[in-house]
Amino acid sequence: MSQPVRANRLGLVLFTLYCIAYAAFVLIAAFGTFEDGKATGGLARETPFFLGGLSWGIVGGFGLIIGAFILALLYAAFARHDGVEA
Repeated sequence: MSQPVRANRLGLVLFTLYCIAYAAFVLIAAFGTFEDGKATGGLARETPFFLGGLSWGIVGGFGLIIGAFILALLYAAFARHDGVEA
């Protein structure tokens, strides 16, 4: 398999992984957080003290941002072509 094809496939795999993570986050936020219009659980609960008591929505959102950055670094590391950085 040629390097550009391999890089394209890797990009699609990483993109799919991120989309799955984002969809899970959105579904939990939409259907697992509120009950009868009140924040009851899911992403509305507070985190343990070592995370500053933030809601899981904030922590999860930052996790998605950091995860996207890590996936970009993985792509850059594995999609190189003959010494030329991707």
